[in-house]
Amino acid sequence: MKIALAALALALTACAPFTPSSRWAGQPMFVVTNVQPGQLAGKWYEVASFPTPFQAGCFASTAEYTPRPDGTIAVRNQCRDVSQPNVMRQIEGTATLVGPGQLQVRLNGVPFPAKYWVLDIADGGRTLVVGTPTRQGGWVLRRSPDITPEELFRARTVFERNGYDIAALQRS
Repeated sequence: MKIALAALALALTACAPFTPSSRWAGQPMFVVTNVQPGQLAGKWYEVASFPTPFQAGCFASTAEYTPRPDGTIAVRNQCRDVSQPNVMRQIEGTATLVGPGQLQVRLNGVPFPAKYWVLDIADGGRTLVVGTPTRQGGWVLRRSPDITPEELFRARTVFERNGYDIAALQRS
C-alpha cells in the first residue's frame, strides 16, 4: 500500500519529505499484535500523514484493502492529481502479514517491497494509524474522510510514542 494500510494512503500537499530523528534509530516500535486481514478490509481515507516523496502532487487519498483466499490482502491506493483534479492516480498490489502488526506491501511496478506497521486501531476499528520501521512514513486512515480533534490527538500520541516528530504530521 503506498501506505500500506495505510498507507497505506496518498494525499499530501507538502513537498519536503519527513526525516526522522536519528535518536530513535534501533529503538523498538509499538505495534498492534493481533491484526487480522478482515479488520483492514474496505475503504480507508487518509486524514493525516507525514510527507513522503511518492505522494507529492496528490490529494483526497484513499486505500482499499480486500482479503484474498491465499491470506494476502489486495491493495489499491488512489488519489486525485493536484494539477488535474479530475484525474485519479492509482497503484495496486498486495500486502502480507509477516509478523504481529507488520505488513509487507508489494506494489505493481515498484521493484522492492515496503514495510508498514499497524501502530494503533481505534474508535471501534474506524481509525488506523500506520507507520514504517524507519519512521519515514506514517498515515492516519479513517473509514470516513473526517476526524475529531480527540481522534487526531490520539493518533499524534501514538506516533510520538513510536519516535515520530509529531510537528511534521500534516492534515490531508
